[in-house]
Amino acid sequence: MHRIIGFNELHSTNVYAHEHLEELNNFDIISTHLQTAGHGQFRRVWYSSDKNGGNIYISIILKPDNLEHLNELTRYTALIAKETLEQYGLKPKFKYPNDILINGKKIAGFLAESEFLGSNLKGVIMGCGINLNLDEDEVKNIDIPATSIYLENNKKVDKNEFLNLFLDNFEKGYNDFLINGIKGEFVC
Repeated sequence: MHRIIGFNELHSTNVYAHEHLEELNNFDIISTHLQTAGHGQFRRVWYSSDKNGGNIYISIILKPDNLEHLNELTRYTALIAKETLEQYGLKPKFKYPNDILINGKKIAGFLAESEFLGSNLKGVIMGCGINLNLDEDEVKNIDIPATSIYLENNKKVDKNEFLNLFLDNFEKGYNDFLINGIKGEFVC
């Protein structure tokens, strides 16, 4: 269902997605090994590294017809990341509005950016940064307490395996999410 468009290095997957949104399809994934100008909410710098097996720096292109639950997209994505991280034996927690923490340290962040032409949605760009293999020296480059699966489990993570699992989990529940939103109480 998804097509991954991969790069060795990009300034930002979200910026690239904005620049090419017209030609990108629903569920196209922009992925890079390294971002030179990645950012999160409020344009905060997102530290990027491709050492030690790499990390997840992607933007998911979404062009939904049903916009009823669009305001819940970041939480839906965080829930999917939480479920994926749990499959690696971790106990992640959601920190409103767009972060996932392990033991109080940031392991993932998400940034949804929508583009409209008048009142018509051109697309949503769901940026995702997930720390898979950052080591102790690299997390010192981050201005808040941070961690990675590698630091938590003392084992390198196969980036492609994690990405495919995350995307499969995302796609599995996406159509239901568009219709019903996040079911029940959202607890991360």
